[in-house]
Order: sequence, then structure tokens, then C-alpha cells
Amino acid sequence: MQFTTKNHEHHRQSPQSHLVVFRDQSAGLRYLTRSTRTSEHTTTWEDGNVYPVVEVDVSSAAHLARQQARHPQRELAGAAA
Repeated sequence: MQFTTKNHEHHRQSPQSHLVVFRDQSAGLRYLTRSTRTSEHTTTWEDGNVYPVVEVDVSSAAHLARQQARHPQRELAGAAA
């Protein structure tokens, strides 16, 4: 594969990823991962470093938490007995 100047220019203009904490508001979970997203809000992670935090409500854990809150007696499909 030949490296061209056009590809190089595009690479320099692409947003750079950095460490960000995504906080799932419904499930109360936090995930530290790389992303191009950023935020003016920050949080201190378990390693003592401060990272931008992005609030989300989309994880499967949030979905399961809502289902359990609505139907506390119902067993979840695939749950271990």
C-alpha cells in the first residue's frame, strides 16, 4: 500500500482519541476508555487521575437495571439459577 500525501493530510485532521470516562446514569456504572468525545465535566478515576466524563444512558446494564426495577419478581432470560 502506497502512502500518499492526501491520506497523510486526512490523518492529521482527524480528531485524536484520549482517555474518557463514560458514566451510565441509570446503572451507576463507569467505564474508562479511549474516545474522541470530550466534556467540560471531569471525574477522578480509581487510578487517581482526572478524566473528562461523558454522561450516557445506553448500556445493557442500564437496560437490565430498569427491567429489574419494573419487574422485581421476574427472572431474566439466561440468568444463572
